[in-house]
Amino acid sequence: MQKVSDIVAVLEEAAPPRLAEDWDNVGLLVGRADRTVSRVYVALDPSPEVVEGAVAAKAQLLVTHHPLLFRPIKRLDLASPLGRTLETALKNDLAIYAAHTNLDRARGGVNEILAARLGLSDCVPLGAASADERDFGLGCVGNLFFPTDLAGLARVAAARLGAGVVRIAGDPLLPVTRAALCAGSGRSLVALFLASDAEVFITGDISHHEARDIVDAGRGLVDAGHFATEHGVVEALCQLLSRKLSGHGVDVCACPFEKDPFRLP
Repeated sequence: MQKVSDIVAVLEEAAPPRLAEDWDNVGLLVGRADRTVSRVYVALDPSPEVVEGAVAAKAQLLVTHHPLLFRPIKRLDLASPLGRTLETALKNDLAIYAAHTNLDRARGGVNEILAARLGLSDCVPLGAASADERDFGLGCVGNLFFPTDLAGLARVAAARLGAGVVRIAGDPLLPVTRAALCAGSGRSLVALFLASDAEVFITGDISHHEARDIVDAGRGLVDAGHFATEHGVVEALCQLLSRKLSGHGVDVCACPFEKDPFRLP
């Protein structure tokens, strides 16, 4: 029988906690490490609906990318979404584990998955390379699988990522052969993108001011959204855990109903 600690060891071999940013909160955030596990539920967000789904699926461990506990808690109101989520998890003995920026940076993690889905090759870290051989970087730069323009790349990204809402900034006819990317929120990497040789930045959560800086520099932006650029990691985590836990009596399943909170009216 596998315990939570055994599955945590698998996850932390793939995404070492040392790769996490200092401000992040990763690891086992709720529950007991010695809890026996027969089913793991995997999702992007630990939303109230996802936690209820994990309980309904009779899972003992929920693995998410985004941490349930991120900011300090000053009071615990069980009527609030966070309080209700914690109450549901604790009442049902559901452990919750988060692999966040460590999984963003890890080889085979969120950013490398996004690069593969978009067909980027010969990827190098966006910014200074880390000495850690497991570190793929919070962003990367690579060659597109075929030359296109900004509008064409946006259409490819929308189709490959299943993104319901994709925005571009810059000349739609801008030729692009080399792209930078950052899964999730890439606002903090805009300056590194502008210092790179990439013509376009593929990411999410870009504000007006960052978009204006990109346009003024004669570059392009594809904002495919936070959810679409990261959600591919759910399937990858399920495959990893299923492979590593094969023969150990542990079922691994992905949350089947998560959706991007943004949509067209």
